[in-house]
Amino acid sequence: MDAVLFLGHFCESHGPCVMLCTQKCKEEPQQSPHSLTVPWCESCQSVDLDLALVSKSDKFCYVTTRTPLQQDLAFLLKQAIVRSLSCEEEPSKEGGTLYFGDNERGHIISHTFSLQDSLARGFHRKYSISMLMKDKIHLLNLWPSIIPPIKEIASELQEKAAKVNGAEQIQCSQRAARQAQGSPGHQARSLPQLTGEPAIFAHLHMWFTWLLSCERFVEKPVTIPKIPIQCSPGYLRNLQKEMADDVFRVACYCVLTGMCLQCDDETVLAAFRQLIPTYFKVPTTGPPVKLIKRDIWKIEWTGVLPNKLPTLQTDVEEALKNENLTNEMLEPHLSSLILHWLNVAKSLSWTPNPDHNLLQALGINKHDLPLLTYWTPNCK
Repeated sequence: MDAVLFLGHFCESHGPCVMLCTQKCKEEPQQSPHSLTVPWCESCQSVDLDLALVSKSDKFCYVTTRTPLQQDLAFLLKQAIVRSLSCEEEPSKEGGTLYFGDNERGHIISHTFSLQDSLARGFHRKYSISMLMKDKIHLLNLWPSIIPPIKEIASELQEKAAKVNGAEQIQCSQRAARQAQGSPGHQARSLPQLTGEPAIFAHLHMWFTWLLSCERFVEKPVTIPKIPIQCSPGYLRNLQKEMADDVFRVACYCVLTGMCLQCDDETVLAAFRQLIPTYFKVPTTGPPVKLIKRDIWKIEWTGVLPNKLPTLQTDVEEALKNENLTNEMLEPHLSSLILHWLNVAKSLSWTPNPDHNLLQALGINKHDLPLLTYWTPNCK
């Protein structure tokens, strides 16, 4: 079922009632609107029961009637208005927007509001503009696009009613007169009288037609961001087997912490640089760390490894040594390890002054700081 927009009113004589509704049809309906036993007084009146306001587009027509075209829909709208203007009310006097409903009686977004009326009980009359749909998810997805225009319609009606009421109060203060008289009878007045707009229902028809006809969803191609990690660990695993543990460990540590690793074989450098995101700047300054292969692999470095290595390096070395992980399994595993620490570094880059609580929440230990000192600036 397509969406139905409808205006409701809490009549002082008849209670909650539907004043008019707008439906979208594929072609102009030939049958008359469903005729219910509807309340009849000045405040409930809108479009005559045997009349309809119709607007046409290339594909659809939009029909506004006093009661809906289908009998079952009339029952659903009546129930929705009763809930909107009574049990599902916002507690504030200004009204508000609510969602309620179920799969049997439909799903409703309703915006309630009040119009000033010096002759009404409490000096205001209650109205609601609601949308009914069978599809809950679709209706709730419409919330950001449908609620602002509905609020604008309600606000415009309130401004018109306030202007009329202000002019009436200048001529004769009804509040003072009614306080002096006690509790006089309340005079029912129609929406055109309250707003000073004889064609207000035609205006509502145009507003509702626009809301039902405008396209709220534009399908756009989605570009899935690429993970900035290129990891083919097969060659790196072979290097770990060829090199002594201390040589391989120093090479990994230098790459992960932003030191300038040099090697005549670019393939070897590329294998180690897989351990850092692709857009990280490779350092070109500072004391170089030279990886040399003669008969065996050796490394020239004046520094000393810390007693405890960064968590990422420890996890990478354990994964490379794990024979149960094939190269096909190792690739996504290493990528996830690197991506985790990339996200940690990004979190730090967004925080001007990270404190101990944040470091603890991110699982950062003291031995991880040399790695993050290099990674965090590259994330900004």
